Amino acid sequence: MKKSYKYIAAVLLLIPSFIASAQNKKAEFSVKPTGRFYYEGAGFIEDDTKLSSGTTVNDVRLGLKANYGKWDMKIDLGFAKGKVSAKDIFLQYNFKKSSYFRAGHFAEPFGVDHMESSANIKFITANASSFAFSPGRNLGLEYIGWGNKWWIAGGLFGDTKAMNGQEKGSMGFSGTSRFVFNPFTQDGKILHLGLAGSLRRADANGIEENSSLPRNIAFSSAILSNVDKTKAISSNVTNANFQAKYAVELLAAYGPLFIQSEYFHTNVKRKDDLTSYLAQGIYGQIGVLAIGGNYSYSKSWARFANPKPGSLEFVARYNYTDLNRSQANIFGGRINDWSFATNYYLNKYVTLKVNYTGMKLGHESPLAGETIHSIQGRLQVVF
Repeated sequence: MKKSYKYIAAVLLLIPSFIASAQNKKAEFSVKPTGRFYYEGAGFIEDDTKLSSGTTVNDVRLGLKANYGKWDMKIDLGFAKGKVSAKDIFLQYNFKKSSYFRAGHFAEPFGVDHMESSANIKFITANASSFAFSPGRNLGLEYIGWGNKWWIAGGLFGDTKAMNGQEKGSMGFSGTSRFVFNPFTQDGKILHLGLAGSLRRADANGIEENSSLPRNIAFSSAILSNVDKTKAISSNVTNANFQAKYAVELLAAYGPLFIQSEYFHTNVKRKDDLTSYLAQGIYGQIGVLAIGGNYSYSKSWARFANPKPGSLEFVARYNYTDLNRSQANIFGGRINDWSFATNYYLNKYVTLKVNYTGMKLGHESPLAGETIHSIQGRLQVVF
């Protein structure tokens, strides 16, 4: 806990030097408010488990972006379901238009859907493999830069619990990086090949300062809904030491057609001569802009740009995730699922989304052997 507070305090203490630097260059200070809300509904057809059909306000956020010379700041807080949560909170120094350094709380550069804003992904939720293997947001330091045909990021990140109060014990940490080769980035002609990797020491064990005591690493995904978040697959790796994982990315577009795919693999080394835990997942999605012209690319984030206002999009996705490792006697379950999406980008701020998902769960899953169908919709407002 103390280490987390010291880290946050160190970041906050940089603010006066940032402002002083900007003042010396007579920079102009600008502030832009930001916000969003998602109103969602879902209906389920399942074998035995009684899932909760209904509606929810899944995400409510308020924040601001500030610029002062070469310095940027962002604060984004979530207020959904009566809870306050930290999203992006960071300070950033821009070396030039195509490179910067940032410090704070933000997504590690691993997993396309989890680096992407939840407002911009093609489906109402990310795929199960991304949920299981992407690290999400953590406290960290990161450098990002790009050129005509490449994009690179690398950073050091703290314990996943550090932002909201670390458990007892020496905290975990990770080094995460991502490299992209993107030889074609023109509208309607895009090719992107990426590789991301992360090495993480397991998080704090919740016990007094003794790093030799057992630590755990967990993997899971819910049933791809924000209305009912029942676990579909879940594994808990005991006596974990270090986790090494990688992801391979493919993004491509030709005219109004696109494809996106990632393969994830993780290897958790364990103490006391226990067998290592291996798990993997893969997804692929293909889509078309029935209205809206060609797909475009965001070089600053190495991903697809959002379609233009007035666009109508159809997308299909298949995902397979396997959290079983019989050699380690850990059975987290398997999931196969198909999803179909219709997205209408009404204007710059409002998007309407409708999803269908059919999933088949393995017998080792928390919902053993179930076949679940869902229809979901979202009214999304982002400003």
